[in-house]
Amino acid sequence: MITEEEYLKSKIKKENPFLVPDNYFEQFASSMMENLPERKSKSIFVRFRPLLYAAACIIAIFFVGLTFHSNRQNKAKQEYMSVSVDGNYIDEAADYTMIDNVDIYSYLAEN
Repeated sequence: MITEEEYLKSKIKKENPFLVPDNYFEQFASSMMENLPERKSKSIFVRFRPLLYAAACIIAIFFVGLTFHSNRQNKAKQEYMSVSVDGNYIDEAADYTMIDNVDIYSYLAEN
């Protein structure tokens, strides 16, 4: 009795059913290069795009820091420049400039 393996081997041909044309591997490299599309050179902008993005981020961070620093200095100047004014000072200034209540009311009404 023939085993299953022997039966399958007898049905299969001993020859290789797959054939490669003659000189296929000698011509393979040249034919493959012919079929490839030509490389397009990248533009300078595309090549340096990541560097441009990094430079833009650094510049943005610099200007944000500069803005916060100048705002902080302006706030410090405003705190230094602010003077507490009491009612007597305003009365003295009004007397000095000879402004009475009617003039103040008319000025406020106009503006």
